[in-house]
Amino acid sequence: MAELNESQAEPPKLDPSDPLDRIAMEAMGEERAQAQADADFIDPPQPPGIDPAQTWGQIPFMFGKVLGMAMPELAGVYTEEKCYQWGVGMAAVSEKYGWDAGEVIGRFGPEIALAVASVPLVVPTYQAIKARREAKEREEKARPREEKDITPSDNHPMGQAPGGFVDPA
Repeated sequence: MAELNESQAEPPKLDPSDPLDRIAMEAMGEERAQAQADADFIDPPQPPGIDPAQTWGQIPFMFGKVLGMAMPELAGVYTEEKCYQWGVGMAAVSEKYGWDAGEVIGRFGPEIALAVASVPLVVPTYQAIKARREAKEREEKARPREEKDITPSDNHPMGQAPGGFVDPA
């Protein structure tokens, strides 16, 4: 007869009403939890429900929100659906090259936050400068050109006789 290893043997039937059996059941549960934790450490499970296309699509969506503050006509361009479609394509490329959207967003998150915070300052400043330049151009176009009188006067040397002589008359 072949000998059975401990791992191959059936676990003994435990009675939950027996205090010693309850202690043994708790110990087995802790052992199983530790074994699972060890296995997860060696080969971590994939996080459930993370769609790479949706994660990648957040990048142009955020970019579109920033641009939409400066140019409201772009609000219909960077919609969630269009950005998700872009994310589907980008997810395929990122899988090919081993890129991770979470890592990219995490790496450039502070810069993105700075850009978003800067837009409310930059856009009005740009518009004020543009309005001032346009007003100056309109003023220059509206102002008539000053024409100089080029007819010689009596005081002007061009009105005197040549050689600086005075007529004795």
